[in-house]
Amino acid sequence: MWKWNVQPGHGPMRHARRLALAALLVVAPALSGCYVEDGPPPPEYAEGYQPQYYDGYVVYYDAVGRPYYYVNGGVYWVPPASPLYIGLVNHWRYYRPAYHRWYAHYGARYRGYRYPAYRR
Repeated sequence: MWKWNVQPGHGPMRHARRLALAALLVVAPALSGCYVEDGPPPPEYAEGYQPQYYDGYVVYYDAVGRPYYYVNGGVYWVPPASPLYIGLVNHWRYYRPAYHRWYAHYGARYRGYRYPAYRR
């Protein structure tokens, strides 16, 4: 008669437990019910324009080039006393045609999202 000569804790059940543990570790994050709510990725260079940021928010410009950004659905103007103000205005003056193209195709999707990597 054949008899298994297996030490306790070794053998086919050990491999089944390892397989079950590995499967649980792979599936557990998906079953946890947690998720990260994230906005769109930061805007990239498009239409000949690279957006600027103020405190992590994408900067937009009004018809005469004054910079503003969105926070929680509200418009906040970049203060003229900010050390970044003149650079933002000059950016708009130089890239105005490209900004208008970018804004028409991509601008609205980034309103109100803050990108920590671009905080100053």
